[in-house]
Amino acid sequence: MCGIVGYIGKASLLGESVFIQMRDLMVHRGPDDAGFWQSTDGSVKLGSRRLAILDISLAGRQPMVDETNSLAIVHNGEIYNYVELRAKLAQHGYHFRSNSDTEVLLAAYKEWGSDCLNHLNGMFAFAIWDEKHQELFAARDRFGEKPFYYYHDSECHLFLFASEIKALLASGLISPQPNYKAIYRYLAHHEIDVGTDTLFEGILALPPAHALTYSRAQGKLKVWRYWDLDPYKEIRLSNDTAYAERFLELLTDAIRIRLRSDVPIGSSLSGGLDSSTIVCLIAKELRGGIQKTFSARFHDPHYDEGKHIQKVIEWANVEGHMVYPDPARLPEEIEALTWHQEQPFFSSSIYAQWNVMRLAKEQGVTVLLDGQGGDETLAGYHFYFGPYFRELLLNLRWGALARNIYRYVCEQGLGNLPFIFFAFLPEALRHPFRKRVRPLAIPLEFERQWGDVRELPYPKFKRALQEALYQTLTRTMLPALLRYADRNSMAFSREVRLPFLDHRLVEFLFAIPADQKLRGTTTKFILRNAIKGIVPEEIRLRKDKLGFAPPEPLWLRGPLRAWIDEILRSSRFRQRGWLDPKVVDRVWQEFLAGRDAWHSLIWRWVSLEVWTQVFLDKRL
Repeated sequence: MCGIVGYIGKASLLGESVFIQMRDLMVHRGPDDAGFWQSTDGSVKLGSRRLAILDISLAGRQPMVDETNSLAIVHNGEIYNYVELRAKLAQHGYHFRSNSDTEVLLAAYKEWGSDCLNHLNGMFAFAIWDEKHQELFAARDRFGEKPFYYYHDSECHLFLFASEIKALLASGLISPQPNYKAIYRYLAHHEIDVGTDTLFEGILALPPAHALTYSRAQGKLKVWRYWDLDPYKEIRLSNDTAYAERFLELLTDAIRIRLRSDVPIGSSLSGGLDSSTIVCLIAKELRGGIQKTFSARFHDPHYDEGKHIQKVIEWANVEGHMVYPDPARLPEEIEALTWHQEQPFFSSSIYAQWNVMRLAKEQGVTVLLDGQGGDETLAGYHFYFGPYFRELLLNLRWGALARNIYRYVCEQGLGNLPFIFFAFLPEALRHPFRKRVRPLAIPLEFERQWGDVRELPYPKFKRALQEALYQTLTRTMLPALLRYADRNSMAFSREVRLPFLDHRLVEFLFAIPADQKLRGTTTKFILRNAIKGIVPEEIRLRKDKLGFAPPEPLWLRGPLRAWIDEILRSSRFRQRGWLDPKVVDRVWQEFLAGRDAWHSLIWRWVSLEVWTQVFLDKRL
């Protein structure tokens, strides 16, 4: 795991000392070592901050150069199948000087070119400079677990990239300016970390599953998608048992290769189904070795997962460590948290994860496996029932539809039915309806100027649940969650690995029938079926998972109230122009009077304001 940075342009435009400062702003991503490489004329510079995970000797240092001195690589992340790739490349005549995955990645590029991406199983963001052809090749993993940001000025033949935006800003070549269209999308559509947009004008993100080349001679940039889920692929097995066995086989192998490390490994444990499954499977894989787990707990019994966490700890015989996030400390830490996140965040739940990563550092555990991605691949959220019911309707499965709706109403009540039936509408009717509902508190003038946000293209699906899963995987939920996990873990020099996002497993889950994910009122059916006897029954059958969700309404009305009130009443906040102060005041007062539904909206406003103060007002 590392922080990487690179520059291609006139040598006189960016000196070595400034470049080193850019690199070292990311020391938290790699406290173990620092590396620097530049071309003979100084027009190409590569830098790395290293968190040593695999081959912690000096042989694994970056930037790494091949034996011909024509290729140089900087790499952030892990190639989990590097052992298998190394063996395959050795058969092709390659010799290795280290045991690092970075050297294997460089050899894979030499052997297969850009097609090496189709051989990789991992989380990664890397860049390879080809001195002979004067071209940069860079890529990001399939789901965007690792970040890659860049700035391109075609007129000046300038290209900058880095793991974090703050490193780009430190170049002095980019003035931090707000991207108002991205701000509108964040406020109005609850979207961030989608596509290439960031909240900084001119600074772009390389999207997940994309690669790029940059030609120094021509100053041309080419970006393309190298992988996607196949909307037409279908997998049909003989029965539920066959599906469960194949699923468990894939998940177990995903965990096995993610346990490869030369430093201590532990797990995040929320008490939910996904993290509990990983902890229990690791315990089985370790065959008696002690595993450390890290959990966030809350004093409010309605939000605390302590009994479920403790059950898993005892069942799997692990060494459990717990932290109680203190909301009173959040105002003190919010600027540091925002500085690391670099963009606003939708919920204060991120603070619980922040504390968990700090706890892991205190306990000396460098790598943590986590259950992130399970909800988005296994249909773990209840809103998936809407598209699932629509799929049954479109397939004329009237009996199954009636039975499933009846079971859902019996267990969940009538409260969610309007939401469920809205999902029955075809997209042609649902999309215009959403467009007609004006976003709350956004002034009409701001909306007219910046609200023309085009929908990003995505594959057309013949199955409604499949389409909903794709949306949450690539747009509405997972991209932001992965950013939270990367920045929170890296803030404390920890690495998070996500078995549920092994692309082999995701491709399998995407292609199997919908009723392997949702059945009756049960989410994640295939997972629950596969882990009988592996996790405690009360965990396997539970349907009330909270995860690291804090009691946000209580926090906002209680220990955070004065701090939030000060922000919402400040002249800086009220003069930004993207929110109507009168509407903000009304919503805040309604929330204080008991309207809990506003808590998420209020937090979104507060987080944006703190981001603005940290990155725009202070001009970091």
